[in-house]
Amino acid sequence: MASTKSDSPLIVADAISRAYSVNNGWLRPDATVHALSEASFELHAGETLAVVGESGCGKSTLARVLSLIEPPSSGKFTINGTEINPDSGLPSVDLRASVAIVFQDPFGSLNPRQKIAQILQEPLLINRPTLSKSAREAASREMLSLVGLRPEHYERYPHMFSGGQRQRIAIARALMLDPKILVLDEPVSALDLSIQSQILNLLVELQDRLNLAYLFISHDLSVVRHIADEVMVMYLGRVVEKGDCRTVFEQPRHPYTQALVSATPVADPSRRQQRIQLKGELPSPLNPPTGCAFNPRCWLVQPQCQTSQPSLDIVAKGHELERCVDVKSSGAQAVACYFPVNSG
Repeated sequence: MASTKSDSPLIVADAISRAYSVNNGWLRPDATVHALSEASFELHAGETLAVVGESGCGKSTLARVLSLIEPPSSGKFTINGTEINPDSGLPSVDLRASVAIVFQDPFGSLNPRQKIAQILQEPLLINRPTLSKSAREAASREMLSLVGLRPEHYERYPHMFSGGQRQRIAIARALMLDPKILVLDEPVSALDLSIQSQILNLLVELQDRLNLAYLFISHDLSVVRHIADEVMVMYLGRVVEKGDCRTVFEQPRHPYTQALVSATPVADPSRRQQRIQLKGELPSPLNPPTGCAFNPRCWLVQPQCQTSQPSLDIVAKGHELERCVDVKSSGAQAVACYFPVNSG
């Protein structure tokens, strides 16, 4: 997808983290789950940043923090130049309106007791109470048309639509307050393949027309490859690799990224791709491994991987990679998290 990146980023995230306290029961101290650890990135208008990784890697936690549903536990980020951090208090109404979220299940996110007219007008009724009834209706009808639905759909209930139509309604509701940023949390994973392409094309059209910035969360790398400008790979709450979409897919450097890319189906029968099988399950965030979190499942693990906490480092222009601190400081030969590009 072609990017129309602006000079000034809409979001600048600086080492944002989110931790949760978990009750371990009577006579046991509470545990802490670090669901998101020190994520840093920028997001520009007209740009799509895709966040990928297994379930439990912190994608949805990042979505909740950036959509201002939850504050970060540490670190800070700015939206349109306004800083958000643990001490900044509640965001203003205008700031909240600048970020909207579209959830995975469109039927679960729509009120079954409300008609589409009520669903679309409700954000305006709450956030812009001085707007007249006729202005709210005109704006909601215009938005319904913008997402490709017909005028007769306006007075129907959510259960009267297909999954793809419900997702169009969810997108329309998210756009009612003219946000600059859309957080898309698995927006097409619950849809059939043919409907997925329609919704993705709609998102591309809306981005071009409204110059929106997308944070696109997905586990489907074939979808990510179609829509993303940049890709951020997460594992157990940490960013392990980040770069432009083409670089990450064609030259993945981190072992975990290589495993994810190798599992992506290839439509061309003449191209053969060797699948990298990861052993074991994602470690518990309550008891993460020491050193590199990926080391228990990595086929290239070295002794220092089990003791040294890796950090994100720039390895090429626009390409960041998590690699071992000891390797960087000693200048030794690169190991597991920083090995030559796979030419195959």
